[in-house]
Amino acid sequence: MADHATDTIAAVATAPGGALAILRLSGPGALPIADRVFRGSSSLADRQPFTVTHGWIVNDRDERIDEVLATIFHSPHSYTGEDLVEFSCHGGALVTRRLLETLVAAGARLADPGEYTRRAFLNGRIDLSQAEAVADVIRSSSDRAHRASIEQLEGRLGERVREIRRELLEVTAMLELEIDFAEEGIELVSRGELHRKLEAVRGMLEEARDSYGLGRIYREGVSVAIVGKPNAGKSSIFNALLRSSRAIVTEIPGTTRDTLEESITLEGVLLRLTDTAGLRESADPVEREGVERSKSAIETSDIILVVVDASSSPDPGGEAASAIPPDCAGRSVVLLNKSDLVAGSREPVVSEPHRVLWTSATTGEGLEEVRRELIEQTVGRYRRGSGELVVTSPRHRDAFDRAASGINSADLALKEGASNEFAAFDIRVAVAALAEITGEVTSEELLNHIFGSFCIGK
Repeated sequence: MADHATDTIAAVATAPGGALAILRLSGPGALPIADRVFRGSSSLADRQPFTVTHGWIVNDRDERIDEVLATIFHSPHSYTGEDLVEFSCHGGALVTRRLLETLVAAGARLADPGEYTRRAFLNGRIDLSQAEAVADVIRSSSDRAHRASIEQLEGRLGERVREIRRELLEVTAMLELEIDFAEEGIELVSRGELHRKLEAVRGMLEEARDSYGLGRIYREGVSVAIVGKPNAGKSSIFNALLRSSRAIVTEIPGTTRDTLEESITLEGVLLRLTDTAGLRESADPVEREGVERSKSAIETSDIILVVVDASSSPDPGGEAASAIPPDCAGRSVVLLNKSDLVAGSREPVVSEPHRVLWTSATTGEGLEEVRRELIEQTVGRYRRGSGELVVTSPRHRDAFDRAASGINSADLALKEGASNEFAAFDIRVAVAALAEITGEVTSEELLNHIFGSFCIGK
């Protein structure tokens, strides 16, 4: 990213294709540049902030380009913390391109990806975790991902980090104060009290770190592979869970030759379902490739639905046990499918540690139970209160983990009777790790990495 923090930048802030668009102009020259191209009842520089005025954007030949509404924000009370003007105009690639060219010709520079949010961070409007949440809100693909992103945007993660840092700095101050009185042998705070404080902080750090398991589910969703032998009803189960005839279903074994992926949302969680080719030996090179892709889906998926044709098996329970892929303990659910074709009673089948369910894609039997099991296998594993913090970023998880390691080292040093300097050093390592989350400690490389993934206009 170019280092031109004093430039005035311009970009289209809305996605292409809409009926309306918004162009942003931010920086010290925002109001003068806007007045060079805007024709309305009065100068924008003379208007009060947080007001909207109607007018036209004109080019350097004073030709009208588009009718717009201009909204004025004065520093520091804007998204970026700078003077900022937003033009609401008609959507369309041609008109927005011409308007943007006009702003650049008047003295603005095209914004880099994420430069508006980067300036908001550098100007102290938001911390780094909130800046990252802006991109997460935009990319949210489920209700839970959106809710977690909004909570981070509101500053909950930053508040927790600052709370923990205050606790650690207090302990560090106690340790360093004692260093000044080391020769006199004065103990200003008991070792037991220090251990209790460090233990409490370590608990908060580990809780935040461990919440990433749930946060990853919120952010990335859950991959679910539907596997089994040919003609077991995999595609029918796939369609039934989607409530849509997405996959081709026939009575001919081997109809599905490739993986097919679609997504559903259950209780606010995104689940990516993958229908796979039937697992069997084949001389057909196309089918063999499909089987290899099925095996790959088994290896990489979070949950595996193993579909068994219970109507054609004399021992559904035995076949269920043998159908579970190796090394898949804890993430397989066996579906004894075509239950509507099974004569007599359907006794419960136990195949620990895997759940076994009777299903029928034709009648719908067991499908709601399958949906409940999918949720239980994902968010159900994490029993958390509605108000508890959920970490969704691997960067934040790693920072919490390094901070917890620093606290472990400090606590061990105190228990072994080491000098206070050693414990204070380890605590400062933990404090620095936490500061990376909110951006008090950061690098240009990290900022470029974070904001380089943003879209232009944010």
